[in-house]
Formats: sequence, structure tokens, C-alpha cells
Amino acid sequence: MPIDLSPYQAVLLDLDGTIYYEETALPGAAELIRRLQAQGINYACVSNSTSSPMRVTMRLAEMGMDVDLDRVYTAAAAAADYVIQHCKRDGNKRPRVFNLATDGVQDMLDGMVDWVDGETEQCDAVVIGAPVNSHATLPRQRVALHLLKKGAAAVGICSDRIYPTAAGLEIGSGALTWQLAYAAAVEPVFCGKPQENFFVELCKRLGVQPDWCLLIGDNLESDVLGAKAMGMRTILTLTGVTRRGDLAKIPAEARPDLVIEDLTELL
Repeated sequence: MPIDLSPYQAVLLDLDGTIYYEETALPGAAELIRRLQAQGINYACVSNSTSSPMRVTMRLAEMGMDVDLDRVYTAAAAAADYVIQHCKRDGNKRPRVFNLATDGVQDMLDGMVDWVDGETEQCDAVVIGAPVNSHATLPRQRVALHLLKKGAAAVGICSDRIYPTAAGLEIGSGALTWQLAYAAAVEPVFCGKPQENFFVELCKRLGVQPDWCLLIGDNLESDVLGAKAMGMRTILTLTGVTRRGDLAKIPAEARPDLVIEDLTELL
């Protein structure tokens, strides 16, 4: 039966595995977003993507979903926010940053940081994405390792171990971040889901209280557990990485409030 979403201050929609898969909208996704817009319900699209919100909104538009830029918050945006707020050192006005992530990170931080190109330069932060990203080539990973050993902060876009693609599972940002951090003997910082700072910053932008929000997602670890830790209600959709059998492996207090096959069950 249709779920009443009006009591919540905001509905948070995970993207990959919930709203779309690759370049295809999942069942009920466009209809759910249009329903939220028509009813004037506060909402946001959230993702551990290494892309910028601008690139994500363009991707959504290509799938027939018209979402305002200020309603999209990605882990890459959270990482950019963290670097600007926390990575200035030695009295510099702008952080010195090595991009081991994506063009989206380059877009968001360009003009706000001083870019580092080589291992002999001074560096405040290394922003780390998944190893398949354009800026994360093996030679650049070696540069990043040297910079981390010299004192740069390891800023992981998100803690995802893996993520699904059409070709199968790929190594995630979290796995590469931990690899480099372990090699450099440093403690990394993660900026995406399920980290508390991601949800705190998002709720601040939306002007809502976390415990009056509902999150709909496909990942038990980054979506459900992250949201539940903030006091949010959660709905798990089985269109992404989680299968129904996975629920039997977790304690009752960590389970979502509702499990659906896909978003059409909410309409």
C-alpha cells in the first residue's frame, strides 16, 4: 500500500541502486520524485558518488528526472567541503591538494585550492576516489603515497569497499583509501555515507532535524546503518547491492524499518 511521506521533514533518496542503475532509472524512481515535488515534500538525492552534484543532476536529467542542483549532495561534495574547512595549514589561505579522484572533484575545488602535481611539493590533503577514476592512475597513486608519508591528510571520498557496475563489482574509494593509508601509516578521514558528518551537513543544508527524516536506500552499511545512527527512519529497497537473505545476517536493531522490492511499492 502507498506510504505516507508527509510526516517527515525530509525524504532522503539514495541514487545508485535506488533511483538508477548505470544510466537507467529504476522502477518507480521518476514517479516517486515527481510525487515528492508535486506534494511539496522536502527531499534530497544523496550518493557516495565521486562526481559533483552538477554532473549528477545532468545525469538524472538524461534519465527524465528534473532535480534542482541544491537537492543533490554527493560524497565528492562532502569531501570538497571538508578540504576547504579543515585542511588549511602553515598559515596558507588555501589548502594544497593532490587530486586522486575525479574531474568532479577538480571542478568543485578549482580556484579554491592550490593544486599539487608532484611528490616533491608541499601538500595538505590527498583526496582519494575509486582506483578506476581518471585521476587515480598507478603513477599518481605512487605520488599520493609519498605525499601522505610526508604529512598530507588522507581524505577518502567515501568508505565504500566495493560498488556495482555493468561489468561486475569494482574496488571502491574506501578500499583504495585504506590501502594508501595503511602503506603510509596514517589514519584516513572519510566524507560520504555512513559518516555522521555527511548527514549532519546535509540536514543543515535542508534545514531539518535528522530524527525527523526518512532515508530510502539499497545498502545496509552506508544507507541503513548510517541513517539509523542519526535517528532516521529507513526503507531498504532490494534493487541494489542488498539481497533479502542479507537481512538474516544482521541483528534486529540494525535492520531497516521497511523492506521493499522496488520503489513502485511506495506509490
